[in-house]
Amino acid sequence: MVTNINETLPFQLLDNTIGIEIDIISNDFQETPGGHDSTPNTNQEIVFQIKEEEPDLSAMGVLYALSLMSFSYAAPRGYSAEYFIPDEQWSLGYFVQGLEFKNRLLCFSADYVSGRMMKTDIIFESGGKVKLSTRNRGRGAERWLTHLQGKKHIKVVEK
Repeated sequence: MVTNINETLPFQLLDNTIGIEIDIISNDFQETPGGHDSTPNTNQEIVFQIKEEEPDLSAMGVLYALSLMSFSYAAPRGYSAEYFIPDEQWSLGYFVQGLEFKNRLLCFSADYVSGRMMKTDIIFESGGKVKLSTRNRGRGAERWLTHLQGKKHIKVVEK
C-alpha cells in the first residue's frame, strides 16, 4: 500500500505536537463595543513558552496544530458566508499559504479561509516563545492551548 504524504503528514505533525508542555507567560484579552450589530469586538494575545528540551523542533507542529484549531472553530461572518464551504477541511495548502519567515521569526497568519473568519496570527521565536493573537474570536484561543497540551476542556459538573 502506497501512502500519500499529503494525507499522512498532517497526522504526523499533530502526533508529534499534541501533549507538549507549555508555560503561559501572558494572556491579554480586550473587548470593545461592536458596530451596527452590537457584537463586541475582541482582541486576545497569549504568549507562551514551549517547555521541551529542543522547542524549535516543535515549530511547524505547533503552528500547524493552532492553525487547524483556528480553522476548525471558525465560522462565517458577514459577507464571508457567501464563500463558506461547510465540509471543507484544513489542508497543508491553506497552512503553507499562511506561513512566512520574517525578521528571523516563523509566522502564520490567516484572515478568511474558505469563508471562515480565522483572524489569527501566530509568531514562533527561536527558543520556543510563541505569540498567539486573535481578533473577534472571543477567548477561543485559550481552549486551543488546552487542546495543544492534550488536556480536556470539559469538566464534570457536580450536583
